[in-house]
Amino acid sequence: MESPGGSRPWSNAALLVTVMLPSVWASVTLLGGCPAGDAGLLVPLCPMALEQPIVFVNLLFFLNVTLGFWLINLVQRSTWLIDPYWTILPLMIGHLYLAHPRAIEAGPRAYLAMGLLWLWSLRLTYNYFRRERWQLGAREDWRFAKKRQESPHFWWVSFFYAFLSQQPMLVGLTLPLWAIAFHPAPFGLLDGICGALALTGIVIAHLADTQLHAYMQENEARVARGEPKERLLDHGLWRYSRHPNYFGEQLFWWSLAGYGAIVGQAWVVVGTALNSTVLAVVTVMVEKRMLAVPERREIYEAYRRRTSVLIPWPPRAS
Repeated sequence: MESPGGSRPWSNAALLVTVMLPSVWASVTLLGGCPAGDAGLLVPLCPMALEQPIVFVNLLFFLNVTLGFWLINLVQRSTWLIDPYWTILPLMIGHLYLAHPRAIEAGPRAYLAMGLLWLWSLRLTYNYFRRERWQLGAREDWRFAKKRQESPHFWWVSFFYAFLSQQPMLVGLTLPLWAIAFHPAPFGLLDGICGALALTGIVIAHLADTQLHAYMQENEARVARGEPKERLLDHGLWRYSRHPNYFGEQLFWWSLAGYGAIVGQAWVVVGTALNSTVLAVVTVMVEKRMLAVPERREIYEAYRRRTSVLIPWPPRAS
């Protein structure tokens, strides 16, 4: 859905670049030893920042993202900002953990995990801008746009629905990076397996999103030529899975979570499990949306019967 925020692309670009500077400043100040002077007001937070890095990350996230992005949403009447930052925040959190004064010296596991995370972020960032036609803030996520239309009190509902909900997911997904940064363990074969699986997930997600983009582009061209749209994407990876892009994402994050288990912190998979649970709900929403289009309902029902919902698998006989 078109967003009021899309009418100011240059200010949106400036906002994208500067909006997280308060967190960067607080991190450098608090983790750098809390010097006196202008930073004096932050001194009481120093012990928490040094001794409880997960709590520190949550505090920064709540103030700068959950609360800050929500206030920006009230001004712009759009939740668009959370979309591009989904691809950026995990990187920021990961680098904060690795740069923490109490973190262990970075080794092969840390470099491998962060390298994979950079690849993931670059892929998803590119896909975001490609999908949005290289415009910032032109649209907000269809789920939030739908909720905005349905709820007369979206101004406060959005705080919980669009912003607070992101905190446990994004902070949870990055818990394996905390485990890597603070818990040593010998680097071995399992690290390589997790890395290979994570890279496979990135490749699958990229191929699936590229095939989806090509399908959307072709349908736009068909409309321009006065031809009927192709009603269903059921070739390429989409022949074997109804949501291969989701599968690639999940494979990446579960592989990254494997590093938490390798260093003896298997509990960090709770964040990955939460994300998978939310994705399952989103998948149901997406499929209901597909079935809501009358001319596509019958063909999509047949597609559902023969095609795996997530894990790529040979189609079942019709």
